[in-house]
Amino acid sequence: MYCVIIGCGLVGSRVAAMLARNGHNVAVIDKSEQAFNRLPSEFDGITIAGYGFDESVLKQAGIEQADVAATLTENDNVNIMSSAVAKTIFKVKRVITRVYNPSREKTFRALGLEIVSPTILSAEQVYSRFIMGENSANLYVNQSFEIMEHIYEPIGSGESVADLEKNNDLRVIAVVRNHKISLAKDSIKLNKGDRIITAINIHSIHDSAKIFGKKEES
Repeated sequence: MYCVIIGCGLVGSRVAAMLARNGHNVAVIDKSEQAFNRLPSEFDGITIAGYGFDESVLKQAGIEQADVAATLTENDNVNIMSSAVAKTIFKVKRVITRVYNPSREKTFRALGLEIVSPTILSAEQVYSRFIMGENSANLYVNQSFEIMEHIYEPIGSGESVADLEKNNDLRVIAVVRNHKISLAKDSIKLNKGDRIITAINIHSIHDSAKIFGKKEES
């Protein structure tokens, strides 16, 4: 997966390091060269000094081949401008955007952006957004686990809740089928299109992506 991160602050730098460590191609943009000092010495991605809403800077970062972009600066104006350029001009399918002012969320969502809030923001939350894909959504996150909703795509024949939990660091809480919600039982057989509510160890997000995430390419 090719990822572009705008903003190399505490969150942006950590997300970039996590993605690179797990084999993804990463480009990081920040207006300050010094910000890149937050990246670990083993980081092997691209770093570009400039503004994330500058088309020439985005092109240097490889935005035209990006699968996902994230605007994680501490300035809402910079985030919305950078996100708008990535989404509308370069047609990046998924753009994750950090929003500080709740009153501006409507504007961000109107552009088709995925929103993360600083009140619950962590590098792990943003990282899970990158790798889980469009069929998963964060419902709650803290420093230990995430509660997520996923659209189920079968990986076996007649798979049950027990099968899904086996050898995976997660618990299925509920299954939504035909607009009806049922508390999960080991014996429930899962069908394509079911919406599954799970609790996932936040440190196992990368492994869980193999179950619920999109088929990814480094």
